[in-house]
Amino acid sequence: MSADIEPDANDHDLVSFDPASVRSQNRAGTVAATAAFGLMRTATKMSVRGVEHLPPAGTGIIVAAYHANHLDPILVGLALKRNGRMPHFLAKSTLFTGVLGKILKTIGQIPVLRASASAGDSLEYAKDALAHGQTVVIYPEGTLTKDPELWPQHFKTGTARLALETGAPIIPVAHWGLDTVYPRGQKKVRFRPFSHDTVVAFGPAIDYTDLWEHRDEKKTMGVLSQRVKNTVAAMVAELSERELPQRFSAKETGE
Repeated sequence: MSADIEPDANDHDLVSFDPASVRSQNRAGTVAATAAFGLMRTATKMSVRGVEHLPPAGTGIIVAAYHANHLDPILVGLALKRNGRMPHFLAKSTLFTGVLGKILKTIGQIPVLRASASAGDSLEYAKDALAHGQTVVIYPEGTLTKDPELWPQHFKTGTARLALETGAPIIPVAHWGLDTVYPRGQKKVRFRPFSHDTVVAFGPAIDYTDLWEHRDEKKTMGVLSQRVKNTVAAMVAELSERELPQRFSAKETGE
């Protein structure tokens, strides 16, 4: 391993998912969720659909989330926490310093190693969380969608890699309505209690059993990434009551 990609020694003890740590994270998460829910209620009325698609607590799951608004981590996190699932979002390991780092550790958020020999190594904490039956939340795009009509854009392969390496269920989640609360390009949230409706929807676990024995790893991850993107886009179409663009019905090629 060359010196420029060697992980910092401190990267390996940033967060733990042993039972005692998880209990502590849940307690802190409950406090944070209570405060966040109180804040969100001043701006929107929130509803959640598809809770029946969440496996029982204790089963490690990957939540592949639609990312179209700076507030949606709060929305998705609340939808999970208020239904018995402590959300563990992936975050850059460089954030795990100072006061912010202490907060992220306290609520069990997952660092993605900033300097890793491989993409698989960078997800080591996520794998550990899944092995302990936790809920890992990933934004497959890695950033907010820039599409002017708020459709999902390119999905990176990290979600697919994590699923194929662990066998964890992928639960897609979409939402709609936040753009009326915090419109794109605006710097202020519209605080008008219950004047807007936002909806979070969980979908059935994405079936990828047909990809287990595929020998072309790169193509397999591409196919699964496309499958996840098409599923999330279809959920966005349903929530927003719009027609699904043809590009999200394209054959999965992995290219």
